[in-house]
Amino acid sequence: MTEITDLPEPFLIVPQPKEIKLLPGNGLSFGALENLHIIGDLERPVMGDILSLLPASNESLTGTLTLRLAESSELPKSFEGYLLTITNGAVEIAARGEAGIFYGCQTLEQLMEDSRDFNVPIPASRIKDEPSLPYRAVHIDVKHHLDHMNIYYESIDRLARYKINGIIFEFEDKLRYELQPLVGAPESININEMAALTDYARRRHIEITPLVQGLGHATFILKHDQYTHLRELPENRWAFCPMDEETYEVLFDLYRDAIKATPGSRYLHIGGDEIGNIGLCHRCRPTAEKDGLLSLNLYWLTRVSDFVKDNGRIPIFWDDMPLKAAGVYESTETGHMDRKKAEEDWETGRPILDQMIADFPEECIYMRWNYGMAREPGNIMALDWYQDNGLKTMIATLANPTSTTVVSAIRSFVQLAAQKGISGNLCTAWDDDSPHMESFWRGYIASAEYSWSPDGRTVEEFYQAYLQREFGKGLPGYQEFKQQLWNAELFWLKSLNKQGSRVDLENALLILPGLAHWFTPDTKMDQDEDSFRTLLIDLPDAVEPGKWSRQYDDRLRLARTIMDDHQSVSGILTGLREETNRNRYHWEVLEALYHFHITAPRLLLAIEQCDQEESKRSPGATDQVRKALDEFTRAWKNMERVYAKTRFIEYSQSFKPDRYFHFASQREDMTWMIQVEEHLHPMVKKWMEEIN
Repeated sequence: MTEITDLPEPFLIVPQPKEIKLLPGNGLSFGALENLHIIGDLERPVMGDILSLLPASNESLTGTLTLRLAESSELPKSFEGYLLTITNGAVEIAARGEAGIFYGCQTLEQLMEDSRDFNVPIPASRIKDEPSLPYRAVHIDVKHHLDHMNIYYESIDRLARYKINGIIFEFEDKLRYELQPLVGAPESININEMAALTDYARRRHIEITPLVQGLGHATFILKHDQYTHLRELPENRWAFCPMDEETYEVLFDLYRDAIKATPGSRYLHIGGDEIGNIGLCHRCRPTAEKDGLLSLNLYWLTRVSDFVKDNGRIPIFWDDMPLKAAGVYESTETGHMDRKKAEEDWETGRPILDQMIADFPEECIYMRWNYGMAREPGNIMALDWYQDNGLKTMIATLANPTSTTVVSAIRSFVQLAAQKGISGNLCTAWDDDSPHMESFWRGYIASAEYSWSPDGRTVEEFYQAYLQREFGKGLPGYQEFKQQLWNAELFWLKSLNKQGSRVDLENALLILPGLAHWFTPDTKMDQDEDSFRTLLIDLPDAVEPGKWSRQYDDRLRLARTIMDDHQSVSGILTGLREETNRNRYHWEVLEALYHFHITAPRLLLAIEQCDQEESKRSPGATDQVRKALDEFTRAWKNMERVYAKTRFIEYSQSFKPDRYFHFASQREDMTWMIQVEEHLHPMVKKWMEEIN
């Protein structure tokens, strides 16, 4: 590809185009475009806020945007590619396909935004552009919450702006299934509503693919008494029995409704990851003992793939279970082993995979997920094994809200995929602890950037472009600022527990020794209050003042560092919320989260003031503790208010609980986030009564 000649500041297009050439002559000032002229058999595409205002015209004049479908050697070969030319106050976008015209308009819209926001003309230029990966998707996971329906429509517009062309929509119980109505939660999306959203997305060149978990991750189905006989183990709701014929009757009904809800889409994602506890029941044990667990997994995969194919879809499958059964999965994980050990594992495991190759469905797409830099020897060997055996594969990255390396990781894996000619990338966004959707957008947009242009911007250059596109302005010191926000969140996660994070607290009570996979009890995790409280930090002992402060010295020093940053971080957040050109709600969410997270260091520092002999304790020490508790209450109520603008924050009373190890599955409202405070704060109040 021709070396990029960058547009002059302040113009930043996301994703970065493949080829930009500056031309002689005048360009285009904002407001100079006055009409739209379409040549040939082409409907007017969906346009952004600026271009949608242009009236139609029958001729090309100065001040005209001309759209033209064409076949020409100068055009990119991809139907998603386009040629955009800006000269002397006019613009032409030419492409082989309607998607190319649409994406050319998205690029022009961004240029017009910058021209308006910075009051500078767009230079005369030619942009020749097309994607490196044909399939560029993001993941929307609604297993633990639903956003308001308008948020999904707005998200589609936002994704289309960055040339994303796919959404994997993971339903679990959030689709109102008609053939198995017991499975759908009371708040679930109606099939017709989902079909309307699918049509809206398609008109923006985004294809919505449903994901309905099958063999494992099945608690949303198997929690119901009607389906308990289909469990692999009677006491465990995690996995279906793959040898029970009724398993497929239930799954196929769910698949039929998912297909109906997403008309015209090519794919159906069948899940298939993290399947524990199969090969143990009387129906499965003979096959497992004779042919191994890999045969059971492939039997299930073949059955569902045949169904999906017969119903006009292409199955997508998380690929971890076959790799685990062959003993090579650990070599694919970040930081788990060196090349020598990986090669040894593959030397043993490859023959196991090769022996079963005839049972791997050829029509299936094997999605190789890796959430690190993805350069592990075993990960590369897995991709090579699929390609060597003629199996189709895509990659999956992660839009991690709290990782400082998320953009680097996405960039690294996508670059590897492009080098190997892999056709697609899915940027996952898991709802395990139900982060606000706004927190995923940095990862989504990075995925869009590098799936289109893997070898374009550096990570630092991406951040500059991301901030300008999303908010209309840059943010000096953005990385340091984000780190300060993450420091507060990580402190909140860990500081009020004796050890580990809040997620570890739940695992400590929910995972029972001796089981091969996660146990999923029917009771709330925090009903065992005495056990839960033993996992929280101690409080000072009046008999030994100062001992508590020494015990938690490391936490208190970190708390002081976080609170030292509080005033400056709060000021930045307030300024961004009030002053950015667009998407102020993003900063409102981060502001609410930040003020909620710092309630933890504030409380610990207030308690520290009380951890002294009574004669030396400052008169207002206990008042500071009460103030910290009151600040928590205000911060929590504000966070509920902010979240409620975009999501449903509680289930109806008729919802059947779906308890398992995920942080967000413990309650039917947002209070799963504050179980620690609900137990600790009464202990603090009782302790204050004792010391006064």
